[in-house]
Amino acid sequence: MTKYNFTSVFALIIYPIFLIALSLNYVFDYQFGLFEGLLFVCGYYVANITVGIGLHRLWSHDSYKINKYVEFVLVILSAGTLQGPALSWASNHFKHHTHTDTDLDPHSPLKYQSKVRGFWWSHMGWMLEGEGSWKSITKVTMVKLGRNKLLRWQLKYYWELAIIMNLFVPAIVGFAIGNSLQSAYAGFLFIGLGRALQQQITFFVNSLCHFAGTKKYVKSTSGDIWWLALLLLGENYHNYHHAFPSDYRNGAKWYHFDAHKWIIYLMSLCGLAWDLNRTPKIRIEAKMSQTIEQYASLRREKLELMNIKIAELALIMQDGLKEVENTNLRKRFSYSLSKLQINLNKLTHRLNNQLKNLENSSENIVNIISKEIKKIENSWQKIYLELESQKLLVQ
Repeated sequence: MTKYNFTSVFALIIYPIFLIALSLNYVFDYQFGLFEGLLFVCGYYVANITVGIGLHRLWSHDSYKINKYVEFVLVILSAGTLQGPALSWASNHFKHHTHTDTDLDPHSPLKYQSKVRGFWWSHMGWMLEGEGSWKSITKVTMVKLGRNKLLRWQLKYYWELAIIMNLFVPAIVGFAIGNSLQSAYAGFLFIGLGRALQQQITFFVNSLCHFAGTKKYVKSTSGDIWWLALLLLGENYHNYHHAFPSDYRNGAKWYHFDAHKWIIYLMSLCGLAWDLNRTPKIRIEAKMSQTIEQYASLRREKLELMNIKIAELALIMQDGLKEVENTNLRKRFSYSLSKLQINLNKLTHRLNNQLKNLENSSENIVNIISKEIKKIENSWQKIYLELESQKLLVQ
């Protein structure tokens, strides 16, 4: 029987549902206008930026150094995201990068054979089951970050800070803007709701970005999904990040919409950040070439195995055709078998073209050819079973 962690269930499921219910009631009473919309957007993007430049690129990867006053602000804000203490967040992320796609990866999408279960596990399940993700600070993490007094202070007073940042600060912001109890209530609701949505979008980095996207930089389940940029502000370039985790950029190209790298860079111009780690272009290009070769080698292996399968099918069907030719079942089955052989010959030609030009082939094309082979194999099985039954009837 699955044992759930109540703290995680409350923070990730019960509390957001509570906020949604109160927000719907608010909309029925007061409507939803520009003020509420701005509060929602503010809650979402403040949490997003905090996770990206604080929990992720600063503390988990040490991709840059930061002014202590700015770090203090990030410590306070990160408690408000309800994603656990920074030391715990970083610890789980260390393990994810060290043991990607293995049993030691805390949220590996490959934990289950079922893709649906794997998606759920990598998205939220790993935090909800057992002790949850917040009681997982390792010795390695303490060696790397344990001397940081701000992070130790946040760990000690995490829940006090989390409550202040989720109950009082949003209400104060709403009251400061609208100068009424209604605006304070709106601040609590819609900043909280924006933060809750951002929480789920952050989890998509662990789930969706390990099920989809391009994989140019490293061979793993991690992928770059460009169309998530407006929601994740750069965390969506996840394959690049897995290839070069210490780079302060996730979107390496100048045109990649990576708002977090721009914020870090702007802070460096103001003297608030320094020692920005940047992967040399020559190393990126070398890694890309290596990855292309790895995928080409894997595709070659799959295509060669399929070629063997096609050859076996061709021989079996040839024997079947000879057998039919020597019986009174010729009219019934010879056309179907001949058609299957023609399709098989076309598929063989297509497969050989892919083997000759592996650089232009893709995993998608390999999967399509594999499915077509399976269709032909299934068609042959149906004809074979019918042929056997007809032979028995004739006898």
